Amino acid sequence: MICASAGTDQRRLGDFAPAIALLVVSVGAIFMAAFSPSGDRGQYAVLAPPWYSRAQTLKLAVTAGGDVVDVGNLQNVVIVHSGSPRFVAALYHSGAWLVVDPLELRGCLGFKPTPALKSGGV
Repeated sequence: MICASAGTDQRRLGDFAPAIALLVVSVGAIFMAAFSPSGDRGQYAVLAPPWYSRAQTLKLAVTAGGDVVDVGNLQNVVIVHSGSPRFVAALYHSGAWLVVDPLELRGCLGFKPTPALKSGGV
C-alpha cells in the first residue's frame, strides 16, 4: 500500500482563477441580456446613484426628456416613459447608473401603483 504525499493533492485558489473569471463574465452577460431595455413599450426602469433622493431621481428622468410612470420603495429607482430612440443614452448622460426593462424589475423592487401617478399627476 503506497500513501500519497499530502502536498500533491492540494489545490490553490489561483488554480480556479480561469473558471471563476468565466463564471463572472457569464453571469454578467446573462444579467445584461435579461435586463437590457428592449424599448418595445417605451418604458424603462432607471437606477440612479444610491445617494440620490427621490427628487434628484425624478429630476434626472425629466432632464433626459422622460415622463415618470411609477415610483417604488427605493428613492433612487423610477420607471419612466419616452418614445425617443436616444432616451436611454440621455438617461446615462443625465447620471443614471443603470437602465433596464421595467417588467423584469417591477416585482423585485416593490413597485406598487401610486394613485397620483396613475391619474397623470406627478
